[in-house]
Amino acid sequence: MSEPSRPAPPPAPGTPSKPENPSKPTDPSKYVDFVLYASAAVTYIGLSIYNKWLLDWVVGPLWLVAWVWGLPALVKLVRRQPVRPRRNPIGDRQ
Repeated sequence: MSEPSRPAPPPAPGTPSKPENPSKPTDPSKYVDFVLYASAAVTYIGLSIYNKWLLDWVVGPLWLVAWVWGLPALVKLVRRQPVRPRRNPIGDRQ
């Protein structure tokens, strides 16, 4: 019979288990998403103070979708970048 494999020994005391710094942002898209959703909430609440008809179960979700999808598309249009991704970014292959 073969001997079962042994687990790896734990790291020495005082050494970090992960070499990466957890305070460094790893994925900037997480922060962009947070900013988009937070700004959608702030603008919706701010505008609904003055226009009470915005406080609706239909207008609220439409506002959120329009803000989160529409704002990045508008920024891409202003920067003259394609709004839709290209089908074949490598080139025309036949």
